Formats: sequence, structure tokens, C-alpha cells
Amino acid sequence: MLFRVLGAVDVVRSDGARVPVDARKPRVLLATLLLHAGEWVSVERLVEALWPEGAPPSAEQNTKTYVWKLRRLVADDRIDGGRGGYRVRVADGELDAHRFEELVRAGRRHADAGLPRQAASAFGEALRLWRGDPFGDLAGADVDTVRAGLVERRLTALEGHASALSALGSHEEAVVALTGLVAQHPFRERLRGALMTALYRAGRQAEALDVYDEGRVLLDRELGVRPGEELRRLHLAVLNQDVHPAAGPSPWVSPAQVPAAVVGFTGRAEHLQRLDRLLLHADDDRQPPPIAVVTGTGGVGKTALVIHWAHRVRDRFPDGQLYVNLRGYDPDLPVSPGDALSGFLRALGVDSRDIPQDLDERSATFRSLLAGRQVLVVLDNARTAAQVRPLLPGSPGCLVLVTSRDSLRGLIAKDGATRLPLDLLPDAEAHDLLCALIGDRAAAEPREVDALAELCARLPLALRLAAELAGGRPSSSLADLGRELTREQDRLDRLDDDADPHAALRSAFSWSYRHLGPEVARVFRLSGAHPCHELGITAIAALTGSDDVTARRHVDALVQAHLVERTADGRFQMHDLLRTYARGLAAELDADRDAALHALAEHYVREAAAAMVLFDPVDRADRRPAPPSTRLTTRDEAMAWLESERANLLAVAEHAAGHGDAEHAEQLSGTLWRYFHVRGYHDESLALHTHALAAGRRRSDRVAEGLALTGFGVACERLGRYGEALRHHEQAVAVGRETGDVSFTGRALKNLGVVLRRLGRHDDAQRTFEEALSIARAIGNRRGEAGVLCSLALVHEASGRYAEALRHMELAMAAVPDVDNDHALVNHLQANLGLVHLGLGRPEVAAKHLGEALAGARATGNRDLECEVLDTLGELATATGDLKRAVEHHHEALALTRRTGDRHEEARAHDGLARAYEAWGRPGDARRHRLVATRRAPGVNQGVNARRSS
Repeated sequence: MLFRVLGAVDVVRSDGARVPVDARKPRVLLATLLLHAGEWVSVERLVEALWPEGAPPSAEQNTKTYVWKLRRLVADDRIDGGRGGYRVRVADGELDAHRFEELVRAGRRHADAGLPRQAASAFGEALRLWRGDPFGDLAGADVDTVRAGLVERRLTALEGHASALSALGSHEEAVVALTGLVAQHPFRERLRGALMTALYRAGRQAEALDVYDEGRVLLDRELGVRPGEELRRLHLAVLNQDVHPAAGPSPWVSPAQVPAAVVGFTGRAEHLQRLDRLLLHADDDRQPPPIAVVTGTGGVGKTALVIHWAHRVRDRFPDGQLYVNLRGYDPDLPVSPGDALSGFLRALGVDSRDIPQDLDERSATFRSLLAGRQVLVVLDNARTAAQVRPLLPGSPGCLVLVTSRDSLRGLIAKDGATRLPLDLLPDAEAHDLLCALIGDRAAAEPREVDALAELCARLPLALRLAAELAGGRPSSSLADLGRELTREQDRLDRLDDDADPHAALRSAFSWSYRHLGPEVARVFRLSGAHPCHELGITAIAALTGSDDVTARRHVDALVQAHLVERTADGRFQMHDLLRTYARGLAAELDADRDAALHALAEHYVREAAAAMVLFDPVDRADRRPAPPSTRLTTRDEAMAWLESERANLLAVAEHAAGHGDAEHAEQLSGTLWRYFHVRGYHDESLALHTHALAAGRRRSDRVAEGLALTGFGVACERLGRYGEALRHHEQAVAVGRETGDVSFTGRALKNLGVVLRRLGRHDDAQRTFEEALSIARAIGNRRGEAGVLCSLALVHEASGRYAEALRHMELAMAAVPDVDNDHALVNHLQANLGLVHLGLGRPEVAAKHLGEALAGARATGNRDLECEVLDTLGELATATGDLKRAVEHHHEALALTRRTGDRHEEARAHDGLARAYEAWGRPGDARRHRLVATRRAPGVNQGVNARRSS
């Protein structure tokens, strides 16, 4: 049986007979179930899809009737009822949309591998599955979103097919296909580049240059921008007759994250064989990815086993290996699934700006990237099944290794994982491991080796520490070392009467620690005391009060002693058991521990401030003054540092706020708010400002409290939590008035006005902005004046007073103190100038300003502004009758809001889609999107209504 949605929704039986689903309600029902093929869909969701304009009292009973009719058409055994809903059971290859996606992925793989014939075949087969618009005449928010994605991937397939034909020498055939595509999608530069390449290879160089010129003129006229760098390079290559073979889709990034294999791995043959057998399931396209859960006590060698096996089978996973230490039993908080996914997605080549904020969407993006790939995923040190489940691939070809001290029964029962319990090493394997690590001396003292193994309880971690000490004391016999370890155990047993299953480990830790020099021992203790997961050398130097050279020497000694691990990116971390041990020693022995942690926080505040000078050199209102960084010299370097240290910065802020170091928590909040805002990390921004707010209130620091309230309010506003945003900004204004800080009061008033405008309270917003404007002018804050004038212009624009809005925008542009360097403010002003000119009925002028704003937003990584501009471009396209482009712009904006969580722009995108579909003559689609828009932000459409009535 074949379910088809790439055209009108229907079913084809196994005998080839087509089963049309002519009645609309059963067709909507089937489409809704197929959108979630294999998953349970609640009755409530089905009712909403069947009656989007409002369900009748008999909706639930009617739904049952439609299910009964659908079962008669399809097959009784394909539609299940239960769990408060229904599901359609679809086997592999039975849904044409799934088959299409698989073939497109196969085409990409073949193109990446330099196999154009296979790529052309896969892309061609994928394209032949299409019979018309996906889902035919059906509509709805979910259908529209899936349809837009399918249409976009069809364009990718068409482009890939044409490029493959060109690579095979069928240049004229490629030219015909690409010419039509470029005519339909004139702004897609990659399509234009593919057409130029095909024309050039067909001996039509002049026409290739004409295609470039047409695109250049179009981009300049419509958007006020020039072609992208890649297209410009291709143009130069055509001019120089130096065009290289056609590039396929962007190459797959093959990560290699698994740490280095442990030296001297010995034994575990049975476990390695069981893992080898899982490879058979990984090769079975009919089965989900196999999952192995290696369980056992701490220090038993779980990580060593999976890493050893991962290296052994590396060639079986040509698309890469992913690894994350989930720190399930770390003294601090474990790694969240969202953070782990963020790391995986970046490793797979996803730009940080494109990583969704929502956990489910982040997980779906991860599964999509791995679909059709052969990737090994190693999830080390997990605590719960819930921590693991979002990190699981969804399609065959991959394999997952999980290690945990917990049995993770949920993964076994629900996800079909295979458990591999790991016990202490057998006597012979413990003996062999010590011999391999110690060397020739062990052969001369076999009985002492066995005794040493028993003293270490045959735990691999303890055995390695003991072997390292033996290697460092070649003049001592193994018998002497055994007696010394026995004395150490006796000493610790006298100090602790409780039974401890890790007594052997504790003894090995203590034994190793007591052989460190005093300076290295202090570095070890403090390395367990800090709140971060990993530290670089510079941070360790700050923590220990040394320079980078000394810190590296000390850390190298700890790595040599197997007390610290070096990560793939050159940082350093500890096994969680060692970290707990080190933290206890630091609390007991280091009177300067708090001072060291204070120094670490000071380091991060100082480096963050220096990075922000490069990231945003103009807006420094709430930052601590910072000297130029000696390590960071460009904005890209600064952004890379901020991205890589984001988790540590949050951890330091949380620790500082909770341990009496309020000043640093507050400074991090004031320093980093702009970075979190621009990059769309609104949830993390809330966490950062929560720590600062708690710290400020604990010490009754009203100034610090006001700054944290402002940051918290801005994040709430972006997330659509307007009530909370209003309350926090009102409190911030009160703090400013109470403390007499006029400059801060002005900024707080501006932020309050933004929320009032979002809520449609335009008169209140105008009064608030006018007070903020008076303050900015009184204190000579030209940048603040420009920002408030822009906000006032938006109030007038939303009320249809476009001439007044334009006057304020022109005043704002004149007030910008440094047009050449204040890119963030200028981009913002350009975007709003475009909005105002749209209201004035000047589409060409609006397009020019909006094109410049869009290019600037993308160049600086400002996703919030990019989303705003895309929505305005959608409104512009609707106003000029280019409805297809309007829908494209609004869908692109909608996709961005899913990454940033910006509820206002999400509502605006739905409202824009509603207006575009209404003009297109699709009232059903318009009603659905308007309903979503009203739910998201009730006042979002007021500005557009004003433009329509003017």
C-alpha cells in the first residue's frame, strides 16, 4: 500500500488500484494522521483540523464517523484507535513524502561523494514522485508548514538533479531545467550560479555572464543589495574562463568527536563481541538504530570500553562519530539534552544562529541531519533515560552507545536498548592490564601484580592510577608499592567508618594525590572546586593565580598522573569521581579557595567585557570598562569565544550569585545581555538575569537590581511574556527614579514603552517614549535619542500617522552619532524606515531600506532583526501583489522565530500569511493563520490594519 501526499491526498493499494478520498472531511482526517504517521493524534487535535472555524457540539461523534469511513476506504487494520486518539500505521516506504526525503538524502550523498550518475538517478526518482502541490487543496497551519518544507526540498532536488546532469555532460538538458527554475525563483543565487555554470560548460560564456548581470540588476533594484560572495566569485571565474567542476550540495561535515582511545586497553572480549553483533542491526534498513547501554559502577571502565570499540569500528561509520559527556553524576548539574544537542548540531555544521530554541525542534533537527547517514553517537555518563531520549537518531544506519551507573530501565523497555552490564575486571584481565601499563617489571613480580590488583578492587580507574605511580618510582618494588597502598587504605578506613563501595578508588586517589608536588596538588584541588565543566589554560591560570606557562606545566603533570583529562579542543576536565574527591580536599585544605573562585569569576567578567567591545563596540551602557583583549582581535574571534564559553559564563554567574559574589553575577548580566539578545538566547538570558537579580536583592543593591530587571524584562518581551515584561520594566523605572540615575531611568522607560506598544497601548507608549526622549536630550545621549525617536516613529506607524512617523525616523537618522561604526543601530533604523515607507505607499524606497537592513542583520548575526525585516518584506510583497514571495518571506520569518522563541514576530508572520492567503483567494488558510496570530499576540495586526486603511 502507498499513501500519497505529494499531490492530492489518496491511497494506492498493493495491486496498483488507486483509492481516491473524495470527501473533504475524511481527506482532512487522513492528511492530519499522515502528518504524524505512526504517532497517536489526539481527538482534540483532529477536531481542530476538521473544524478550524469552530467545532459543532457533535464534533467528537462526527470524527468517529469519519474514521469509520476512512477505514472502509483504506483498511481496518491501518487505523488504530486508543490513547485518546487515532494513528495510521505506515510501514517503511509506504508514504511518498518519506520516500522523497530518503531519495533526496541519497542524491546529496552521491553528489558529495562525486558520483553524479547516481545523484542524478536518486534526484530524478525523487522528483517523479510529485503529482502536484503537496496535500492538494487542503490547508492549515501544520499542512502549510510541511508543504513549505517539501516545496523547498523539491527545489533542492531540482537544483541537485540539474547540477548532476551538467556534471555528466548533459549541459543543454541542465540549462533547460535551470532556466525555468531561475525564472520562477530569481532571488535564489545558488540556482543562478548553477545555470551560469551549465551555460559556461555548454560553450555559452556570454549567456552565462548575461545571467549574472540580470541577477545583479534585479537584486539592486528590488532589494538594494549586490550578489553574494559565492556568486561574485563564480562570475569572476567565468570571466577568466576558470570554472572548476560543479560543486554539489554543501558537503557533509563528518565529526570525529570521540576522545583518544585509552592506552593499554585489555580484556572485555565478550562485551566487545556483543557490541560487534549490534553492527548487524545497524545495517538493517528495516530496524531503528540499535542502542547499547553499558552499565556499571563508577571507575569500572565503561567509557574506556565504548571509546575503544568506537575507534575499532570507525570505518563502519563513514559519516562521523559524535560524543558528549553528559556528566550525569558530576558534582554540579548534568548537561541538559538541549545543550548536548546544541553541541552536536554545531559539530554537524549548523550555524549557532540556526539552532532552534525549543528542545523538541532541536531534537527533530538533529534526527533530520542524521537521516540516511551512518553515524556513531556516544552518550557518556548519562543519569536518566529522559536525558538520553532527545539525543537518539531516528533512522537506520546509526548506532548509539550509552554509559551510565544507572540501569536506565526506561531505555530498555521503551526504546528497545540492549543492556551490557560491566563488572569488575576478572583476575586475569586485571593482571594483564597492570602488566601492560607497568611494563617489564611486572613480569618479574607476578604475585605482587595480583596483590596490587586486589588492593585496587580490580577497578580499571584505580589500576591505572596505581600503574602510573609504579611507573614514576622505578626504584621501588611492586611489593613496596602494595604495602604503601595497604597503609593508605588503613589510614582512610580509620578516618571513615562508613562502608564505601569505592574504598579502593578513594585509596588510589589519595595515593596518587599524595605523590603530587605541592603546587600541582593545589591545582588539582582547585580544578575540582570550580563550577565549570571544562576549563582552558588561561582560565586555570586565573583560578590558580599563575601564568599560562606555569598553569600548562602543572596541568600536564596532572594529565600524566591520569588525574585530569585533555579534551579534543584542548581544554581540561576531570572524571566526576575525581572531581568530587578534589572538591572535598579543596574545602578542607584551601583557605584561599573562595579567593581563587573569585579570581576565576573576575577572569570571565574581564574576558567577556573585552569580547563584547569587539562584538558590539558602541552599546557599552551597562558594561564594566575593559582594556583591549590580547587574545581576541576581531568580532568573529570574539563571537567564537562567547559561543564556546557560553556554558561556563552561565555557570560562573550562577555560582557567584549563590556564593556571596554578587558583584560578578551582576557584572556578567550587564555585560552579556546584548550578546544573548542579539543571538536569540532568550531562555539562557532569563537564567543569567535571574542570578543577577537574586544577587542584587540579597545585598539590597538597587542599581544592580534595576539592571537585572531590565535584562529580564527584555528577554520576557521577546518570549511573548508581556505581563512579566511589563512588571519588570515598571520596577526598573521605579528603581531608576529612586536612585536618581537619570540615564538608567531613560533606558528603562524606553524598554517599558516597547512592551506597551506590543500590547497595543499606543497612547501610553507615546507618553513613555516622550519622557525617555526628554531625558536622552537633557543628558546629551545622542544614541539613546535616536533609539527613542525610532520607537516613537513605530507608534505613529502603528496608528497610521505615516508622515509623523517619517519625520521621527529622519530625526533619528540625523541623531546617530557614529553612522559608520554603529552598525546595529543603523540596521535597526533602516528596517524601520522601510516599514514607514511601506505605509506611505513607496514600495521601491521601502525595498531599498529593507534590503540594506536584511544584509546588515545577516552580516552581524542579528537574528531578531533579520526576522523583523523578513516579515516587513512579506508585507511589502503582499502590498505589491507578489503573493508567492510574500508567503516565502513570512514562512522564512516563521522558521526563524522557532529558533529564537520571539512570540511577537511569530504572530506577525502568521498575520502576514493570513493577509497574503486572503489576497490569494484562500480564505480557509487565512482564517487559520489569523487565529494563530491572535492567540500569540492579540494586537499584532494593528499596524498593518492602519496601513491598509490609509
